[in-house]
Amino acid sequence: MERLLIVDPDPSEQHRVSQIVQTLWPDITIKVARTLRDGLQELANLLPNLIVCELHLPDGEGLEILEQVQHRHPQSHRVVFTHLDGDSHVFSALSRGVDGYLLKEEGDAGIRRMLEMIGRGESALSATILRQVMRYFENRNLDTPSASEGEEALAESIGLTPREIEVLRLLSRGYDRHQVASALYIKPSTVAGHIKAIYLKLNVSTRAEATLAAVKLGLVEVQD
Repeated sequence: MERLLIVDPDPSEQHRVSQIVQTLWPDITIKVARTLRDGLQELANLLPNLIVCELHLPDGEGLEILEQVQHRHPQSHRVVFTHLDGDSHVFSALSRGVDGYLLKEEGDAGIRRMLEMIGRGESALSATILRQVMRYFENRNLDTPSASEGEEALAESIGLTPREIEVLRLLSRGYDRHQVASALYIKPSTVAGHIKAIYLKLNVSTRAEATLAAVKLGLVEVQD
């Protein structure tokens, strides 16, 4: 990491993130902004390869800055850093493909670990957000969801087979291995094999991480 932009109205949180990031990348250039306007201005001066942004800014929503970064420099790592909020804000951010959703309630060690993961190109969410995602899908109707041809093509382009896409979408809706087997009329042992292949192809190790991947791929419906 070479350039970091922190957009947060709280100077203490700006300082906290700066201190944590400097333990990971001592030579990183750090810029800070407190408002949406100032954040957009900083983007004109410094195109960051890491942006850590509060969603709720005095003059607007942090998602606007994150979208600007995605448009101008898609390789940048975009991280939400905010307090625990409702489903709508969580899924608004996840559906826009952010790389991380970190809660300010996390300890410094947890924030450091997740930023390190993001620096390696992995996705990272606070444990509370992961549970929130899982509860959302577990509470949804268990009918097999449908995906558009475009979304399926995207999933297939990263190596998922049509059957693995079906399994991933059901896992993301809260199905366990036996429910997936029943829905698809296959054996639980076959489902286990598909899950192993999905995790390998998506470079994930838990169902929660697979759910996040499904959200990013657009294989499950999200509510703004």
